[in-house]
Amino acid sequence: MRFKPTDACVLVVFALLWGTFSETALSQEIDKALKERMEKEKADRHGCKVLICGIARNKKAEGEDVACGVVQTWTMSELKEQILGGSFNWPWGNAQCKADIRLERKVLAQVLAGGTVEAKLAKHAVSCTLDQKDGADKYSISFTIQPNVTFANGKATKVVLNWSDIEGSALAKGAVWSAATLDNNLGILEGAALRAINAFFGPKCDEVKDELGN
Repeated sequence: MRFKPTDACVLVVFALLWGTFSETALSQEIDKALKERMEKEKADRHGCKVLICGIARNKKAEGEDVACGVVQTWTMSELKEQILGGSFNWPWGNAQCKADIRLERKVLAQVLAGGTVEAKLAKHAVSCTLDQKDGADKYSISFTIQPNVTFANGKATKVVLNWSDIEGSALAKGAVWSAATLDNNLGILEGAALRAINAFFGPKCDEVKDELGN
C-alpha cells in the first residue's frame, strides 16, 4: 500500500522522537537566524540522546525516568533528500516539531538486554509547524502517539503507534488524519518506525558512546 503524497509529513515524527536521520552540515544556503536556531536545537537534544543511549546500553534500571523536551527543525531540502529520499512528495517548506519524551527507565534498561520485551510507552504529544514553500504562511498540526514496541534480542521487531488527538490546519490535519487512520488499522508505518528505532539504538548511539559511561 502506498502513502498519499501529503502523508509523508508523519515520517518526520520518527526523526524527532528517535533522532535517526543525518545531522550533517547543511548543503544548501539558509539564513543566519535559521542556521543558529538549528544548531541550538541540536545542542539542546544532545543530553537527552546521551541519557537514553546510556540507560539502554548500560542496562541500568536504577534512577529517574527519562523526561526530555526536544525540538528539531528540518529544511525543505533535508526533508526531501535525507528523510524522504525522493520516495514521497513534500508539499511544504521547512518544518519544526516539538515533543516531550517520556520513557520509563526500567523498561528502557531492558530493551537491549536480549530476550523479548514489550515496551508500552507513555502518550507523547507532538506539535509541528510546516512552512509554505515561499515562506509566506505556516501550517500547524498537533497529535499524540502512544507507542507499543516489541524488542527481541536487542532489536525492535514490532511497533504500534496508536495515533489520537489530531488537530491543526485543515491541509496538514487531513494529511496526518489519513495516515494515522490507516496506520491504526493496518500498521502501514510500522516498517518506517522499526527502522528509525533500530537506527537510533545502533549507529546513532554509537556517535555518543564515549559519553555513556558504564
